[in-house]
Amino acid sequence: MALRKNKITKISILVLMLLSLFLSVKYYKISDDFNKYVENSELENKVLESQLTEILHKYDSLSIKTKIDSLRFNDQIRFAQSGKNEKSNSKFNTIEDSIVFYAKQQQNAKSFVAKLNTVNSNLPTAKASSKIAQLSAMNVNAKGVKIYSDAYNMSEAKIQQLRVCFTLEENQLVHTGNKTVYIQVVNPKNQIISVGNTSVESDTNVKLQYSASVNANYQRQDTDVCTYVDLEQKKTIRGKYKINIYHNFVKIGTTIFEY
Repeated sequence: MALRKNKITKISILVLMLLSLFLSVKYYKISDDFNKYVENSELENKVLESQLTEILHKYDSLSIKTKIDSLRFNDQIRFAQSGKNEKSNSKFNTIEDSIVFYAKQQQNAKSFVAKLNTVNSNLPTAKASSKIAQLSAMNVNAKGVKIYSDAYNMSEAKIQQLRVCFTLEENQLVHTGNKTVYIQVVNPKNQIISVGNTSVESDTNVKLQYSASVNANYQRQDTDVCTYVDLEQKKTIRGKYKINIYHNFVKIGTTIFEY
């Protein structure tokens, strides 16, 4: 009987030790995760505080500059107005004419100042909406491509294609979806390279001759696009080529390629 009780006691002690060890490990892990979370939170708070301070500083600088420019411009208007009034006194035959002219000048000046103050008060909004609902191609670049074969000397082979790459810039005002972009290659003789005489015409009878087209899935974020343009050998000469990028018959980007 005593042996049995001793065995149960040992088993209970062992279970308690294992449970204590498990709880200690669990506590250490939770404590370590909590400390890391606190450190990350403090770091993020410092970064956000720094960004907020910079934004407030820029906004204050913009507001001060706007007010100064507005005051200077108003002073210039008043100075110009007084100068015009002094010069115009000798141009009227009667006092009534001069009074009417002066009243009109005063009304025009007040109207102009009111419009200027409205523009200055809405300066941040106007600046924010400066973008238009039109794609823009940036980082336009082109590289020549040679296709070698046994019939040509590698050192004398002409380029047969152009690899044109660009980035459609992020614009939240442009609708998402598939966009057709046209690439126009103009050689040093101002000739448009167009294999097959490719062209497109708008509803208003505006015709655009292009060298190649490419479709891009635009989702209001920077979108990288690349395509190949086949060259006409008789129009491929040494010199500088102009690469124009079009969308909806509007030039949205350009670059120079030298061959």
